[in-house]
Amino acid sequence: MGGVPGTAGNAPGGIKRAGAAVLIALLVVPMLSGWKVTGTKVREAYYPVSGRNHTEIVRSVRRFAPMSGRAYGLGIIDFHPDYDMRSKDGACRITRANTGLSITLKLPEWKGPKDAPRAAARLGRHFERVIKRHELQHVKIAERYARKMSSDLKKLKPEKNCWAMRRKAYTLIKSVKKQHINAQRAFDRRTLKQIRRLL
Repeated sequence: MGGVPGTAGNAPGGIKRAGAAVLIALLVVPMLSGWKVTGTKVREAYYPVSGRNHTEIVRSVRRFAPMSGRAYGLGIIDFHPDYDMRSKDGACRITRANTGLSITLKLPEWKGPKDAPRAAARLGRHFERVIKRHELQHVKIAERYARKMSSDLKKLKPEKNCWAMRRKAYTLIKSVKKQHINAQRAFDRRTLKQIRRLL
């Protein structure tokens, strides 16, 4: 984001990166909690981008963008792992696993005046498109790790009791979430220069 780092990651620590920020909440939904999130649910919210020239557009982004203008886009990603266990013949195993995602994206939206110069409108719309594409790639990364989490849970070897199985599942979930954060960071490192060149 113009060379100014955004802050993202696993609260309360966080990862620092330029461009769009992703907040990855390490949310483990307790079993038997009475509610489930299945599939991927994405909610989009927008902040206005306006101006008649480059300077005004930058000022608009700094005023309205997430994190007091320090991020061009923001994603809040919650994992919702859910699984069933069954004890039989002296062993407990996971019989079903599914990981849902709830994601909130904060994205720019060009709201420039109708008579804005063509160059300004083109810049504003390009900024909007690139940031949305960037954030949707973060969604795809999260979906990949949600599938991995479900698959890995189902592959866990049985334990002698379900308390031990639950502990093993919890450890696996934490590990996959850490891998997910690392993958998101790697994506941001690869795209940092492109994001910085936007404005």
